[in-house]
Amino acid sequence: MKAVIFKTVILIGFVAILSSCLWDEDETELSADPNFVSLKFGRNDSIPGLSGAAFSLQYDSVKINADFKKDSIIVNLDSLPYNTRIDSVFPTFSFRSTSAAFLTLRDSTGTGLDTLYLTGKDTVDFTRVISVTNIPQNGKTELARTYYIKVNVHKVEPEYYHWRRINSAVFQHSGSNQWVVRFNGKFFFYVSSGPRVYLYTSVDGKTWSTESLSGFTAHPVLRNIRVFNNKLFYIHEDGTFFSSADGVNWVIQATGLVGYKPVNLLFELDNMLWSTVRNAGDNARYFAQMNNSGVWSISSKTPDNFPVTDFAALSFKSRTKKPRAVVLGGYSETELLRTVWSVEKNVFNEYKWVNFSLENTSLANLSGASIIHYDDKLLLYGGMDANDLVNSTPFMQSKDEGLSWQAVDDDNNIVVDTLLNITYEERSYQSVIHLENTHQIFLFGGRNRTTPAFSDVWVGKLNRLSFLRQ
Repeated sequence: MKAVIFKTVILIGFVAILSSCLWDEDETELSADPNFVSLKFGRNDSIPGLSGAAFSLQYDSVKINADFKKDSIIVNLDSLPYNTRIDSVFPTFSFRSTSAAFLTLRDSTGTGLDTLYLTGKDTVDFTRVISVTNIPQNGKTELARTYYIKVNVHKVEPEYYHWRRINSAVFQHSGSNQWVVRFNGKFFFYVSSGPRVYLYTSVDGKTWSTESLSGFTAHPVLRNIRVFNNKLFYIHEDGTFFSSADGVNWVIQATGLVGYKPVNLLFELDNMLWSTVRNAGDNARYFAQMNNSGVWSISSKTPDNFPVTDFAALSFKSRTKKPRAVVLGGYSETELLRTVWSVEKNVFNEYKWVNFSLENTSLANLSGASIIHYDDKLLLYGGMDANDLVNSTPFMQSKDEGLSWQAVDDDNNIVVDTLLNITYEERSYQSVIHLENTHQIFLFGGRNRTTPAFSDVWVGKLNRLSFLRQ
C-alpha cells in the first residue's frame, strides 16, 4: 500500500516538474480545467455489447472525495446486458484539459491498490477500477480532480420470467368450471360444481375468503363473466342477463332487445360491452354492444367459423395506441377452431373483422386458452385439443398482435418455483390476469385430462420490467 502511494506521489511530482520546464510565463496560459467530459468503451469482438455502454456524470449522495465532500460518479445508468464481461476494456477518457490521468484499482489480491497511468492504448479490468484522477493541462496537481467509476451490468437475465406459487389450493372440492376476474381491487374466483356455485375473494392472491353468492344462477358457464363500467355481467345459456355491483349479489337485468336472444359476452372495446346475440327469425348470430347507459344496439352478423363457447377474448391497445380486440380458438356450432379473429375501427369509422388464421396457420385448434397483453406482446396460456389433451405448446406468444404465434423459449418462461422446486403442471382453462401497475401475471386454477380441477395460484413477472431503467 505504501509503495503504491509512493509511486503515485512520484508520478504527480514528475508531471509538475515537467510542466514547469516546458512552459514559462510568456507562453499561452494553459487550461486549469480538469473536469470530466466523457468515457467510452471501445469495441471488443470477444465481448458483444461492451461498446454500447453510455456513461454520464451523476451526483452520488454516498460517495465522498478526499476532502470528505459529496462528489459525482461516472456511471452507465442503463446497465450492460446480462453477464457482459468488463475485465478486458479499451477505455477512452475525455476531459476539459489534461496533462496526465491515472486509474486507481484494487490489486489482484483485493487487499491493496494499484495505479495505472492512462496512455489511450490501455486494456483495463474494470471489475477492479475504483476511480480516475485527472491533472489539468497546466500541470497543477492541487487542481487535480478525482471521480469514482461504476460500471453497471445486469445481474439477472432480463428476459427470464420469475415465478412463485403463492397458494397451493384455494379450495378442496370439485369444480372444473371456474373463472377469475379482477374487480374493485380484488380477485373474484368463481367455481361451479354441479348446480352449486362457490365464490372466493382475495386482495393479493395468497389469502382467500369465502363469500355467499346471492341471486346467481345454477349451472353457469363462468367463462362468460365480464367486467364493464364498474360492474360484473353474465349471460346464461338461456339468454338471461345478470349484473352485479359487488360481485356477490346478482340481479337479472333487462336488455331491451326485441327479437334477439343474448348468447355470450366477448370484451369491452371503445367503452362498449361487446356480445353476440341470436336472431329469433333467421337463427343467425349478430354482434351487439351495450353502452355505459345500458342501452343495447345490434351491429353486423358474425362471420362464419366465429366461436360460440370456450374461446379466449381480449381487448388491448395496439402499438399505435388504437383500441383492438382478438377472439381466439374455441368451438363453433360444429367444430373446434384455430381461428384468430381481430377487430378494430377502420378509417370509415366501421368495425372490420379479420381472420388472421387465413394468412397464418401457426396456431393449433384449441379450446380453453387464456390470453393477456404483456410487454407489447400477446401471451397465450393453455389450450386443449378435441381429445381434452393440453396442446404440445401450452405457452405461446404473438409479437404482431395475434397474426402469428410462436412457442415461448422454455429456458426463459418455464413456469417453475425455484424456491419450492415445483414446476407448474401443464393445463388449460386456467384464468390469467395481468396487473399492469405491477407488471405481474397471475395464473389461477384450470384443469387437464388427469386433474379435473386445479385451484392453485401462481404469480410471475418478466425480470426486465422490474429494472428502474431499460
